[in-house]
Amino acid sequence: MRLIYVLYGFGLLFVVSGIGFLAAEYVKHMTEIGKLVSLLLTVGIFASLTKYFSEIGW
Repeated sequence: MRLIYVLYGFGLLFVVSGIGFLAAEYVKHMTEIGKLVSLLLTVGIFASLTKYFSEIGW
């Protein structure tokens, strides 16, 4: 049972690192305005997640 959780953990890690790599490659081709907008969207997403988790008591 614990082996399954370890495998899920590695799978999740590989997915997140793959998405991070693709995002880094995509950012190279964006303009400065596009980079600023994507940064603001990312900050907004994390702010809303923080608010959500604080409301549910995490």
